[in-house]
Amino acid sequence: MSGMRARQTLAFPSFQRAALRALAAFTMILATSVRSNYVYDDDPFQPVTQDETVAVGGVVTLTCGVKENDNSSLQWSNTAQQTLYFGEKRALRDNRIQLVKSTATELIITIGDVQLSDDGEYTCSIFTMPVRTARATVTVLGVPGKPVITGFEGAVQEGGKVTLTCTSSGSKPPAKLHWYRDHVEIQGRPDVVESNPNEPTYTVTSELTLSVSRDDNDALIACAVDHPSIANGDKRTEQPLNVLFSPRVSIHPESDLPREGEKFYLQCVGNGNPEPNAFVWRRKEGELPPLAKVDGAFLRFESLNKSDNGVYECQADNGIGMGDVAHTLLVQEGDPDYLIPSFTLPSSTVSPTSLSQTSVLPSTEGETLPPTSSSSSSTVIPTFTLPIPSTPSAPPTVPPSPESPTTALSNALFPELTPPAYTPPSTPTIPPATPSSVPRLNGVYTFTDPTAMSTGSGVDHAVIGGVVAVIVFIMLCLLLVLGRYLIRHKGTYLTHEAKGSDDAPDADTAIINAEGGHSGVDDKKEYFI
Repeated sequence: MSGMRARQTLAFPSFQRAALRALAAFTMILATSVRSNYVYDDDPFQPVTQDETVAVGGVVTLTCGVKENDNSSLQWSNTAQQTLYFGEKRALRDNRIQLVKSTATELIITIGDVQLSDDGEYTCSIFTMPVRTARATVTVLGVPGKPVITGFEGAVQEGGKVTLTCTSSGSKPPAKLHWYRDHVEIQGRPDVVESNPNEPTYTVTSELTLSVSRDDNDALIACAVDHPSIANGDKRTEQPLNVLFSPRVSIHPESDLPREGEKFYLQCVGNGNPEPNAFVWRRKEGELPPLAKVDGAFLRFESLNKSDNGVYECQADNGIGMGDVAHTLLVQEGDPDYLIPSFTLPSSTVSPTSLSQTSVLPSTEGETLPPTSSSSSSTVIPTFTLPIPSTPSAPPTVPPSPESPTTALSNALFPELTPPAYTPPSTPTIPPATPSSVPRLNGVYTFTDPTAMSTGSGVDHAVIGGVVAVIVFIMLCLLLVLGRYLIRHKGTYLTHEAKGSDDAPDADTAIINAEGGHSGVDDKKEYFI
């Protein structure tokens, strides 16, 4: 019994040593077969790989290469250690996996339509003695969904607050959310990240609280997703703010210079949300003029008058609030650019020097002096509105009087009737009128031109004289032609039939007798008148 215990005591150390030797050998094998993707320069048979990152739905390319090969084959295995390709031979029936290149020193494959389940480590092995391996980590990114903004269910009134929430799901790793107002980034609350059940993805939520004013109406509030699987701005949602506010009112006149007698209107314009639909017109001094008509946002005047001057107020209401504004209406006098000339015919003959013309020019001060005349019998005073010329023009020349018209032909026919030469009356010298030498009263320049009417009267007399001269000339020509014709056709003559008509029984015999001549026949006389 004691000998048996001694043998067992002696045998235990040998068993321990054998176990230690086996563990050391296994450790050496594991150290030589399980290698990382670290490149050892002193081992040309060590496979080399690289990590890859791909988004869901994309294509990833796995490349494995060695510097030297001793006719051993390269192999790719998936995360479950299933062989994908052994050299150029397909080992796993998965149409998403395709061979790109297979040589003694390189093996390249692709995996298409990548899913989240494809995430993990892939192994490249070369079966040498010992077996060498390298791993490549494939990171599959979960693409976040388009963000959704909530909180825009209704409009918010001016001065209130609105809380908006942005949510994006399906990202891996978790995405980041950013807020923008009209393309300017604003800060919201920190993102809240939640993992999705039964999926390696996340849902991210962010909130934004705004105090709104009327300037925020129609402002674009955007939420954008930042994630390595997408380009910046690819996942972005925008929505406009709807802010209710009372109207801002302004009055737009039809013209800046309203004049008496013209049609005119004032328009009340309200800028609010919603647009104003009720307008009230008032006159600050009292009631509206009787010829003013309210037409919604318009106040229309059929014919302006000085009595329409005053301050007019408009009040607009859109249901959220009211706004009002005042406008001062100042009616100008009628258009002074022209006046219709008025004439009064004199009861007696007026000499050219007794006529006067008054030109009225607009100004801003003074009054209009009554026109002056050189004679108390002058009653023709035409009034015009004329611009002041820069250089005064010379007084017009008085044409010859049409009371004694003459022509060269009438003088030749009737020299005894030729009247003496006509001498026109001398025109008085009138100094040129300038605004500086003319008094201004009531904002009007007034000056007198005594030759203005004589020029027009002289033109009329000249036309009448010319017509009379032409008529006299035509009558004289007719008398000359008629007298000459009467002188040439006055006298006596004998016809052939009359020479032998007394003794001839017929006309033929009378002609024959006339040709033979009968001196005893009395001549018959005919007179032509």
